[in-house]
Amino acid sequence: MMKRTREALKCELQGLIRHKFKIKVDELHDGLRLNEDLAVDSIMIVQLIVFLEVELKLQVPDDQVDPRTFATVGSLLDFMQSLEPYPEEAPDGAQPVEMVNRAW
Repeated sequence: MMKRTREALKCELQGLIRHKFKIKVDELHDGLRLNEDLAVDSIMIVQLIVFLEVELKLQVPDDQVDPRTFATVGSLLDFMQSLEPYPEEAPDGAQPVEMVNRAW
């Protein structure tokens, strides 16, 4: 699977923010602060990590989750670009065990 461009990731992130969190934002830009500008709280950050894995199929290693990653849209996009996609050979609907365990 090919890595997505930063622009593609930004569009997907904007979709998650709009549809999953019901936050009205016309356009994301790197300087937007998740907490101060978009009112994304700590619980929403945890949900966002799950959405990155489940919806966008990106592998988010526990040891790479740093609060600074979620400071701005730009820092989050940098992080998203560094993530590897889950292998496509996993059957549809199959979720990696660590992702399911972390969600609970």
